[in-house]
Amino acid sequence: MSTQPSIPALTARSQSATTAQKVMYTGVFTAVYFVIFFALGMLGFFGPQFMFVSGPLAFLLEGTGIMVFFSKVRSFGALTALGTIIGILMVLTGHAWTTLVLSVLMALIADLLARSGQYVNAKKNIIAYAILQLWYFGAWLPIFYNADAYYADITRQMGQVYSDEMRAIFTPTVLMIFIIVDFFLSLIGGWIGTKVLRSHFQKAGIA
Repeated sequence: MSTQPSIPALTARSQSATTAQKVMYTGVFTAVYFVIFFALGMLGFFGPQFMFVSGPLAFLLEGTGIMVFFSKVRSFGALTALGTIIGILMVLTGHAWTTLVLSVLMALIADLLARSGQYVNAKKNIIAYAILQLWYFGAWLPIFYNADAYYADITRQMGQVYSDEMRAIFTPTVLMIFIIVDFFLSLIGGWIGTKVLRSHFQKAGIA
């Protein structure tokens, strides 16, 4: 009697290994994404005006990571999982619950768009990345419908002076402009990511 594993058994093992690898990649890229965003977000401790620096920098830098992520994990649901985990981590670090809602929604839409291009269509991947990054504004949505409570919370966390400065800067009009500008910066970040992926990672055999 042959002791060699059957073809279905080998296929099941192969699929299991592939799934485990995708889960690992999703975890790694989620961790890298969050660390970059959180590290740059620390600039906000110097003053609310520094958020106009930390956000755009994150959108430009993280494009490369997400483009590599698309090249490694071409499965629907991975990007949604990344966005969901980021949203949960943001809420756990003190941000509004709307951050989680928007992060899940934007990640799902981005995932659907990237899947429509089989995760290899550069234009769709870039737009998907820009859509994903809109989750960031979930943290500020309370400013539009419950500003007093939002800034009361900022006062508890950062102090009255910081809260007053932020309230003077982050008006709904300014935020709307910031959203539009950062969307286009994310497009640039995604475009840079595709260029980096093609010129460096593929040559090195990483992507």
